[in-house]
Amino acid sequence: MCNTLRYKDRMEEAYTKWEFSEVRITPKIRFRVPPSEPAPVLTVHEGQARIRMMNFGFATQRGRQMMARGETVAKLPMFRDGFKHRRCLILVHGFYDSEDMGTQGRQPWHLHLKDDGLMAFAGLWEARADAENFTIVSAPANSVVARVIDRMPVILPSGLWRPWLDASATDQDLQPMLLPFSAEAMEAYPVTRKVNQKGFDGPECIERIVPAQGDLGLF
Repeated sequence: MCNTLRYKDRMEEAYTKWEFSEVRITPKIRFRVPPSEPAPVLTVHEGQARIRMMNFGFATQRGRQMMARGETVAKLPMFRDGFKHRRCLILVHGFYDSEDMGTQGRQPWHLHLKDDGLMAFAGLWEARADAENFTIVSAPANSVVARVIDRMPVILPSGLWRPWLDASATDQDLQPMLLPFSAEAMEAYPVTRKVNQKGFDGPECIERIVPAQGDLGLF
């Protein structure tokens, strides 16, 4: 779930909430960020916020771990320490996932807020010798996302951004935050299957596809 991200440098709501010691978003816009590539991540230390580019997915011997289930994130060894000490917000304006259409292959969908506003995913980050990486905490899908897949990123309402990053927060404080986001605020629509191709990026990624264009199989 949520195997590709999208962001643009329109993050005013985040900028007004903290005093920033560093903001680095390079490039300023990406229509498609697949696993292992960098996306903007917000962290806070001693009241100072920073946005830096981190790579999508924790590095493991089996490849990238893009998601951590909210139901078990506090218990599994891979995520337990990060859940306590290295929480973050992944700043995005949309994400993609693919519907399994059987013999017709996989059809990608673009999912975002109806106003295309900033979303902050609950996440964890890790520092390695050669890079910083992040993973996204997931919850069961709401009714919009469930059209495509059964789980979704935890999208935190803006009122929970500070509590999620509060260093003093306990498991009991954090666990109730890990819920599906309001379906009424979101929309999903099918996009070109080129989104599943390596190296593809650009405005075409978020163009809505209709059956007459012949890109949907049995949609």
